[in-house]
Amino acid sequence: MNIKNNKGKPFAICFVDADSLIFRIALKTDISLSTAKSYYDKEIESIQWDTCSEKIKVAVKGKGNFRYDVAEDYKVHRSGKPLDAKVAKRRKQLNNYAYSLGHHKSDNCEADDVVCIWAQEAKDAGVHYVISHIDKDIDMCSGFHHNFTKKTLYEITEDEGWRKMCIQMLTGDSTDNIQGLVGIGPKKAEKLLADVPKDDMLTKVREAWRLAHPDDWHDRLEVCWNLLYMRRSWDGFRRLTIEETLDV
Repeated sequence: MNIKNNKGKPFAICFVDADSLIFRIALKTDISLSTAKSYYDKEIESIQWDTCSEKIKVAVKGKGNFRYDVAEDYKVHRSGKPLDAKVAKRRKQLNNYAYSLGHHKSDNCEADDVVCIWAQEAKDAGVHYVISHIDKDIDMCSGFHHNFTKKTLYEITEDEGWRKMCIQMLTGDSTDNIQGLVGIGPKKAEKLLADVPKDDMLTKVREAWRLAHPDDWHDRLEVCWNLLYMRRSWDGFRRLTIEETLDV
């Protein structure tokens, strides 16, 4: 079933973070590589059809990630055990297949950085776009979003995206081993930022970090920021100050 936005207007382009899609197919180790490739092709075609997009651009995991230069223990606890060798091999094969199709190889960053950069470029150019993914971190980026698993469409405003970023700066992200403030979970973070105007949210976040870590709060907060923030420009794949990032 085609999904259009609430104005019934087709999207000019759909930006896809395909990492989760590839991983999900890679788990099917009982199928042949040719069948796995066919699944991938059909999923990409389905996303373009579902979002009613005229064009599609796909980002896939590449080599390296600048976030490991920011914090060596980034994502260190993501998995309790090594990835199954067959799954790892199949994922690599599918990544290489995606590259052969011309899908973007996201070197020194993550695929979600790339789709957010593309979205920023589209926004600046006045192009009607949608981002297809299942990654909550991308919800920091304003615009239309498509969940390719649930096949749902939703919109994130600038204020909503900023609030999501500020909440995660308080909570961190245990999945990726990003340290937030001890004792502050999503509910407490929501309460702390409730009714706080957008322009004052960062000040509120800074105050919370200063109170929790009076001696080195600024450095700790900046590390958290750099690990969480989805880049908006191609020259941002390095540690940035919060002020530099906001100027991008």
